[in-house]
Amino acid sequence: MSAKNIELNEEQQLALLNEWNSRPDDPPYVKELVELIFPDIPEDMKDGRSKYGRAVKKFLAERSLKAKVSHKHYPKEKPELNEDQKEFISNNCGAMKPMEMAKMVFDDPNISPLDLRYKVLLEFLHTIDNKVKYSDVTNEDAITEGGYSPPKSEARALVRVNKYVHNGIDKEKVTAKIKRNLGTLIGYMHTFRFLHQISTYTIETDRELFESSFVRYTWDKPDLTQEEVDQYIVLSAEVVIASNIQRRVERLQQLLDQNAEDTEGRRMAMSLVEAINTAQTEYNQCVNRQTKLLNELKEKRSQRMSKIMQESASILNLVELWKDEESRNKMIKIADLRKKNLSKEIERLTSMEEIKSRIMGISEEEVLNG
Repeated sequence: MSAKNIELNEEQQLALLNEWNSRPDDPPYVKELVELIFPDIPEDMKDGRSKYGRAVKKFLAERSLKAKVSHKHYPKEKPELNEDQKEFISNNCGAMKPMEMAKMVFDDPNISPLDLRYKVLLEFLHTIDNKVKYSDVTNEDAITEGGYSPPKSEARALVRVNKYVHNGIDKEKVTAKIKRNLGTLIGYMHTFRFLHQISTYTIETDRELFESSFVRYTWDKPDLTQEEVDQYIVLSAEVVIASNIQRRVERLQQLLDQNAEDTEGRRMAMSLVEAINTAQTEYNQCVNRQTKLLNELKEKRSQRMSKIMQESASILNLVELWKDEESRNKMIKIADLRKKNLSKEIERLTSMEEIKSRIMGISEEEVLNG
């Protein structure tokens, strides 16, 4: 059947024109228009080359309109960075990778290396002096594209902490203690156990959830043992497991809601209810494991810190005692010296005949004449 045998009625023509006019900056594809006015035709007929598609194109051509076709590439308009975005990139390119900045600048965690926005950011980055850019940015991106790269410097570790910890670290007020914390965090995140665990997550949100949990738990604890680091890795993995269980429960609940309305779906509903209950049980067990493990870690560290404080207190007491004894001996020496000097002065005065005579009320002449 040819296109001329398919005539669009007034309602269909009006629907096409309304759809076309509602999208002046993004004209619809032929397939979209066919689906709009012929919703009940087979899927393989919803194409610009079918008789329905030719009828739509004929109607548009009569009005000097041309819809998009799916087999042709239409380049998107190149985005432009505003001044705030450029300032953010300039201020953070020394400590952040381009992909991290792109996700924050455009507020889109799903940006990929092929995204035009990412390419625009790279173009602007190339205009910045290499002296202020992160030195390993190019090599690191090339090596870890689609993978994971732990922080290798204190500046990079600081960015990770501030990414996940609210009111984390003021980069203008980095003390020796904070530097120590960042240094140990870098060490924690370079252990084989950590790298192996995080590389098992293929979904970016799972990977970030694991990393955020581990960073929040450990960044301010530079005294962890290797066993405790492993336990915090397990704890962070449990957080991801709990999140995945929650997603599964939500999907099952949606299926249950959809099937509860029709008769045939009620048979499936019982299985869905059972699956939801099982998932809820798994979630509760997971949360209990997290609570138990976290309490154990807190108790171990509390006991260790208490022991360290006791030992430190003993040393401080000895120091104070030593200081007290030193001060006491010094005061005794000063008192002895003052006493000795006073004794010498008294002896000198007592040897002065004139002063002795005056004190006794006798003049020198009276003494000489008897």
